Formats: sequence, C-alpha cells, structure tokens
Amino acid sequence: MSRQDKIVKTSIIGIVVNLILVAFKATIGILVNSIAITLDAVNNLTDALSSIITIIGTKLAGRAPDKNHPYGYGRIEYFSSVIIAAIVLWAGITALMES
Repeated sequence: MSRQDKIVKTSIIGIVVNLILVAFKATIGILVNSIAITLDAVNNLTDALSSIITIIGTKLAGRAPDKNHPYGYGRIEYFSSVIIAAIVLWAGITALMES
C-alpha cells in the first residue's frame, strides 16, 4: 500500500468516526443545552473537514510532474496544511467567542 493510499484510508476512517461523534455530541449538547458539548461537536466537524482537505491535498500532490511543474506538485501538501491551520484557528476563535 502506497503512502497516498494509507493517508486516504486513514482520513476516510477519521471522517466517518468524526461525523458519528458530531451527530452524537450535537444531539446531546442541544438536548441538555450545553455549549461545551455542542462546541466539542463543532471541533469534531472541523476534524472531519481537515481530513477531507488532507485527502484532496494528498491526491493533488501525488500528480506526476508536467511541463508547468517539472518538480511535481508536492508543495500542495504545505498549502493544504495552511488551510487546515486556518480552520483550526477559526474554530478556536469561534469557541472562545461563544464561551
């Protein structure tokens, strides 16, 4: 199994588990009117989104070199990491403001 296949497989498992946790925690958080549990559901949702971005970044970075990119597309992984960092920062600021 290649590195790309391992990343995609692990990310898909993470997405599924995080979405299950989102549904469970959001339901409980709303039922008991707990902002902490509801924000934890939002945290799991951002984790699932991060996994989706990881899959996209890995697929794009794995493309073969071409005329315009003779060294390949490997740096796309860095760009996807910056996007994930921005999402985590946004979630943290939102949680701080809601608390």
